[in-house]
Amino acid sequence: MSARVRHIATILLSLIVGGTFIFSGFVKSVDPVGTSIFVEKYLATYSLEVLMPMAILIAVVLGAMELMLGILLFVGAYRSRAACGATLFLAIFTIITLLSATILPIGDCGCFGDAVKLTPWQTFYKNLALLPMSVALWLLSRRESTPRWSVEVLLLSILFALGVNGVALRFLPLIDFMPYKVGLNLRDEVAAVNEAESSSVRSVLLFENIATGESVEYPSDAVDCWMDENLEYVDAYTVHDDVEPMTFDDFRVYNAEGEDITISLLEREGGVVWLCINDVDALAGVRLKAAKSIIDDSSVIVTSGDAGRVTSILDKPCYAIDAMTLRSFIRAAVGVVVIDDGVISLKRDVRDYNLF
Repeated sequence: MSARVRHIATILLSLIVGGTFIFSGFVKSVDPVGTSIFVEKYLATYSLEVLMPMAILIAVVLGAMELMLGILLFVGAYRSRAACGATLFLAIFTIITLLSATILPIGDCGCFGDAVKLTPWQTFYKNLALLPMSVALWLLSRRESTPRWSVEVLLLSILFALGVNGVALRFLPLIDFMPYKVGLNLRDEVAAVNEAESSSVRSVLLFENIATGESVEYPSDAVDCWMDENLEYVDAYTVHDDVEPMTFDDFRVYNAEGEDITISLLEREGGVVWLCINDVDALAGVRLKAAKSIIDDSSVIVTSGDAGRVTSILDKPCYAIDAMTLRSFIRAAVGVVVIDDGVISLKRDVRDYNLF
């Protein structure tokens, strides 16, 4: 291989592998809490629940490492070592995604966070394509001299990767890839889910053909079946037809009696403050003071934790919501979502609600 061809191949492979790592690492780092949801799915699938408390840390490390390796490859700093790191990274996750696609199914793998949805098989093929590229890049770059500015690039890439994660953890994701984005008409979406579910329920009359013994179903409002002497009434019952999963079918809010009150809450007019508590223990100090200054009689308070405890702390009714749904709704331990006539108009960490 001539030096020119070798150089061109090295540059192309650096751009492809490095660019993929930058994108993958950035979408993870820009939303480490969202990434931790996927990490928890993997930990649960592999029976590693003992590591659940470290899900956020694992998410930050994964995103930061991918982003850092991608930057180093893309600009050509410590290219050989970065290519070696990328190869190890890809080798490990190729095995994991193969397991996820076969004996340990996991659904959406979270390879590109919530930005791009990939199945484990799609991710496996993607890794299978990138792995030989990273190996080839490592072999091609082993004899390269390291540029003088590589140390500066390494330090800046580490600071950038950790900084993106830090900003997202302290405030909220710089880019929200989850469905509950600002501008979404949540009232209409939930109403559409309810309508689809209600239309899937049918009342049915069951008759038997006297001559053949065959069972025949009729809609509950049918008339002719009662007039047919060849039919004998057997029973009446309700049929639930299968409904395709919808994006917002998990958004359910329940009161203390276990009643679904989602629509009634979303139908409130004007700007309604929703205080969302992912971590009840975090409702203290500055967060508690900020929460008390924000909520009023029209506010909605929801938690995935102990609703009774929250009610006693704030002296206001608190409603229950699924933990995964609430973390998708807003990432903060204690956050504020403003819903204006059913439309999500603002999302903030409770500590920052009055700062913008």
